[in-house]
Amino acid sequence: MTNKYFQLKITTDKQVNDLVVGFLSNVGAEGFIEESSELSCYFAEGKWDPELKTDVTKFLESLRAEGKIDKFSVDVSVVKNQDWNRQWEESIVPIDVTKTVAIKPSWKEYSGDARIVIEIDPKMSFGTGHHETTRMMVQLLEKFVRGGERVLDIGTGTGVLAIAAIKLGAGSCVALDNDGWSIDNARENIEKNDVADKVKLLSGEIAAAAEKKFDIIMANLNRNTLLYIKSEISDRCRKGGYLLVAGVLTLDEKDIIDVYDQVGFKLEEVIREAEWSAFAFSK
Repeated sequence: MTNKYFQLKITTDKQVNDLVVGFLSNVGAEGFIEESSELSCYFAEGKWDPELKTDVTKFLESLRAEGKIDKFSVDVSVVKNQDWNRQWEESIVPIDVTKTVAIKPSWKEYSGDARIVIEIDPKMSFGTGHHETTRMMVQLLEKFVRGGERVLDIGTGTGVLAIAAIKLGAGSCVALDNDGWSIDNARENIEKNDVADKVKLLSGEIAAAAEKKFDIIMANLNRNTLLYIKSEISDRCRKGGYLLVAGVLTLDEKDIIDVYDQVGFKLEEVIREAEWSAFAFSK
């Protein structure tokens, strides 16, 4: 085990941690620690490449050009090996997402009043309910799931939204992801929450789902992906169905609303938290 790690610390004036994690997740980072608008990424000595600082700087410059951030800094330092997983586990606590739904890690006890308690063991801090986009999607699910719906979850991650949909009364859910790590993590969580008989977990894009039409489609993704797959989403949502969307910065609201209007969706509701927006559309 290496005794030396490189810490890439990224500080921005607005929280764009999930965008940065998405950018760095496939280049060898062994852990992430989030603190609001500060994100620390850790690389073992053998996986560190000095060009990573240049690459992430260019990425942040592109976010600034798009208006998503105004200021940022990128710092590199060398730190001694620590138990990153233990530190991260200690930082994750149970959270009431709504009055009805709470999300907890298996290593913590929940003592609140929520009727539905979802147990999630994530390998990173997304999908634990601590991120605004996850919370807003659960809030929308609570409002639009009335019972028995066929649900499609695009980019399921930890599987938390698929699990929430079933716990709230949906009849079935097809959960998709194109990342093998996410599929493994989602499978563990789906089984842990006893919904494996109602959630079909698939690796791949929307085309992997054999079902032609869904009553509710969930897409907690980023702006560019949402714009790119708009027609595929429209094709799979039945007339009278709903599309629930998150992962969009407030400054990108108009782009998403306008484009989805063009493919047959009517905006029903917008909710906001911090700099993030979530939408409910009807077809």
